[in-house]
Amino acid sequence: MKNKKFDSVKMMRDIRDELSKKYNKNPKAEQNDLKLIRNKFKLTKKVFSKVK
Repeated sequence: MKNKKFDSVKMMRDIRDELSKKYNKNPKAEQNDLKLIRNKFKLTKKVFSKVK
């Protein structure tokens, strides 16, 4: 393996682990964060029904 200055896979794992810990401590935090993201990007529930 090459000696990398920036390891994007490690970074994503770290972010995922931090969010997992945060949301396990406070399950409502995930719902609140998703609501803020939907408002920020002006996403509607209509968009999400297509994904399911």
